[in-house]
Amino acid sequence: MIWWLMIGCGMLTFAARFVMFSDISPKRLPSWLEDALGFVPIAVLTAIIVPAVLISPDNEVNFVGNSHLLAAIVAIAAALFTRSVLVTICVGLTTLWGLEWLLF
Repeated sequence: MIWWLMIGCGMLTFAARFVMFSDISPKRLPSWLEDALGFVPIAVLTAIIVPAVLISPDNEVNFVGNSHLLAAIVAIAAALFTRSVLVTICVGLTTLWGLEWLLF
């Protein structure tokens, strides 16, 4: 049974990739789908970053004394000011490490 499942999943994976590179599917996505796909990175990053910032190691939402939250706020300010991903990452990590070393 497991072999049939693995073979079926492999065939579905191959078919999904084959269709994109063959002439079977249209080369251009509909404009409404392209507009909707523009929100995917924001939604995925939000779902990853917010729990990492707000949830403490003991699985509680932590606002007071949270160095990750303060570093995230500083990183957001750097992102809005500089519009640079590299600067945002560097400022956020430097702030987090500084807060962890000095205060928390």
